[in-house]
Amino acid sequence: MVRWLSVVVAVGALYLAGGGCTAAGESGVTRAMAPAVRSQGELVGALLRVEDLPAGYVLQPSAPAPSAPSADGGQGAGASPCADVFEQLRGGAPALSRVAASSARVEFGKGDYGPFLQEELLSSGNQVAVRAAVSAFRKLPELCDRFTETDEQGSFTIKLSEAGLPALGDESVALKLDAAGTSPDLNVTLGGYMMLVRKGSVVCILIHFGIPGVDVAETEKIARAAVARLD
Repeated sequence: MVRWLSVVVAVGALYLAGGGCTAAGESGVTRAMAPAVRSQGELVGALLRVEDLPAGYVLQPSAPAPSAPSADGGQGAGASPCADVFEQLRGGAPALSRVAASSARVEFGKGDYGPFLQEELLSSGNQVAVRAAVSAFRKLPELCDRFTETDEQGSFTIKLSEAGLPALGDESVALKLDAAGTSPDLNVTLGGYMMLVRKGSVVCILIHFGIPGVDVAETEKIARAAVARLD
């Protein structure tokens, strides 16, 4: 489950890095007007807590921190964005650190079949890059409408589509996640939601999923709690 969740987070991280690249030529005036960058300590303090969530969730151990990104990886390296994400999950570093001045992450779960929740916060002083990244994030359903990759664990098919969750923060993007995995020993279907919210210099990425799915009303409640903690 954590691997599939990480796939989608890496997709978002890849596009955040793409936003950073597109903003290289912007003026210093725009950057000077950007909201204050949050420190890592501030982001850790702004992460969701068990008491913010519906009953039954428990804190989960986070995945190991990846190594720093290489200069020839990520967007523009010749592979499609979705395929590139899978390659990064096989040992390459995510592109998130290319735009983030600071970041923090937390994971929760409820039972063997979910729901599962991951929250990632990042802060950047490059306001143009972050806003461009949010715009690029909106294109994920078009670029990653349905894609399949195969590795040692089996075949993974993921579909991203637009979701009807309400707008939050300064700007937000909500996506519906549907995934299916096939291996010699197990076939499984899961569903959920992925949401990106920007508030000032902070970008919050939430992924809420389970087997076979999650309650959209619960997803909205969690998203509102996450945004409230960014105040």
